[in-house]
Amino acid sequence: MTRIVSILLLVLFVCGSAHAHKASDSFLYWDAANQDSPGRLDIALVDLLGVMVLDSNGDNQVTWGELQDQQSGITEYLASRISMTAGEQNCAMDWRMAGLTQHSDGNYLAMEVKPNCPTESVEEQQLQYNLFFTEDPQHRALVMVRKDGNERLTVLSPGQRSLALADNPGLLQTAKTFLWEGMVHLWIGYDHILFLLALMLPAVLKRKKGRWVSVDSMGSAVKEVALVVTAFTLAHSITLVMATLGWVRFDIAWIETIIALSIVAAAINIVWPFLGGRLYLLGFGFGLIHGFGFASVLSDFLVNTGSLAVALASFNIGVELAQLAIVVVFVPAIFLLRRQWIYQRVILPVGITLIACTGMYWVWDRIPLA
Repeated sequence: MTRIVSILLLVLFVCGSAHAHKASDSFLYWDAANQDSPGRLDIALVDLLGVMVLDSNGDNQVTWGELQDQQSGITEYLASRISMTAGEQNCAMDWRMAGLTQHSDGNYLAMEVKPNCPTESVEEQQLQYNLFFTEDPQHRALVMVRKDGNERLTVLSPGQRSLALADNPGLLQTAKTFLWEGMVHLWIGYDHILFLLALMLPAVLKRKKGRWVSVDSMGSAVKEVALVVTAFTLAHSITLVMATLGWVRFDIAWIETIIALSIVAAAINIVWPFLGGRLYLLGFGFGLIHGFGFASVLSDFLVNTGSLAVALASFNIGVELAQLAIVVVFVPAIFLLRRQWIYQRVILPVGITLIACTGMYWVWDRIPLA
């Protein structure tokens, strides 16, 4: 058990350092009624920079002119990663630059696409999407298909790369898709996990005369964790809804920076409990900020869509289920270890140090001063 907890903290530290920013997303909009240009794909410039040279003059700024100079390379890359079939026939994909667009995490290149298929029937058309999966297995494409006055929301990922444009899976499938994506979003959100662990680490111990003393019962630890996690959950649910509905908007770079600061604050509070026994205040206060981080994947995509309520509720429930899974595994483990010398003298101080150092590294890496 000691080894499991130690490995968990080390893995989060190493993986977290390698994934300090918002996960890679693209946005695909498909309107079957638009015969001239039914598709539009918004691609993050930072993702394109990872696979090709766009900044030709090296000034750390990608201009529209530089993008136009690389148009042939961009369209060739898209053609090699995105394809469409109609029945057993391949469709030629005509890509055209439509301009730059803004999403919560920066500039995106909008590419319009028209498939030239042997048949005009959408019923047989199937899209194959393999963009950035090799470079970033966490990449997701959020897809909105409009057909016959209905909207369909789905997500393409390394585990689901194809999309039949004629399918209309309904609200249940939308709920299942976004429930799973909510769970994945938390599990790959190492900053959210580290903050949660920092809130839970001291739950099985209490400070007496400057020393750590283990709690007597599992119920006491569970009560402490339940209060803190409930406050965190309530807070990030509030801001997740507000941000996704477009009621409040903040620069995602600053949100990510404050999330990193929350990790440092939670680690410091373990050593010097500046909130006393009111750890739930830390969970609630910074939970409001973490909610904006959760919303970054949805806020640009779900506003004014018919499936907004289902997708948003399912995503939030998915986040909570993933969070609950971590709590259910982590709390019993540290409770069993609480009286062991290695937990109080090694796992706890080393865990605090790793969490604080990771948080400080993220603050340095994320702060948008340039």
